[in-house]
Amino acid sequence: MIDLGIAAAGGVMYLNGQYGLALTLIVLSIISGAGAVIMALVNPDWYSNKRSQAGLETDFLNPGKGIGGLILTKAITIAILIWVARHIAEKAGYLS
Repeated sequence: MIDLGIAAAGGVMYLNGQYGLALTLIVLSIISGAGAVIMALVNPDWYSNKRSQAGLETDFLNPGKGIGGLILTKAITIAILIWVARHIAEKAGYLS
């Protein structure tokens, strides 16, 4: 969820015309989302604990349950954020 908060802050910076800072926040959001997927794959117990803290369904016999959904949602989110980052980079003049 924190990656979406970072992206929202980037959106605010974009609306204020601070394209360089907006791009930086969007890239940090992409890294945060990818890091969450990697952490869940490497340590399924960590992911299970995070789901439990959020009040979501957990399976104590299979702590890796639900990782597929995480990967799918993060893949969609990251794809959208990459498109947004490209748009901001063009607007900021980083891409020609």
